[in-house]
Amino acid sequence: MKRAFVYIICTLPAIQAFAWSTLSGLIGTLILAGFFSTIMSLELLSLLLPLIMGINASISGYMLIEGAENEICRTRLSSLAAGVLVAVLSFIAVNGFCYKTGGFILMSGLQALVAIGICAIGAWSGGILAVKYRKLKEQAAGS
Repeated sequence: MKRAFVYIICTLPAIQAFAWSTLSGLIGTLILAGFFSTIMSLELLSLLLPLIMGINASISGYMLIEGAENEICRTRLSSLAAGVLVAVLSFIAVNGFCYKTGGFILMSGLQALVAIGICAIGAWSGGILAVKYRKLKEQAAGS
């Protein structure tokens, strides 16, 4: 029990960074979807929503690596997982909100699969960008 408690305390900053980056990706998707729903048709929004989710997932992957500093060993895999989680939670939230307020489903299952792919690639590349930026900062500080 004590070993599990120590493990949880030691990994708490990484868990907090993961949760915060995923939550910010979800909130960003919902804000942009709400904004774009006022200026474009719902059909066009439905087509563009996987791209909007992908942009927020890439920011989420970047934020995860920047927020966790050196706490995460497998940076690419964890940023990819954060992106997939952003896609799944955004899909559930957007469809739940649309169903609750208007009685319709905005995104189909195929669009969800496309969004998961786009978000995974976006978050993975955001994580790689964060690692390269951190290395560049260390080189600049060492010079």
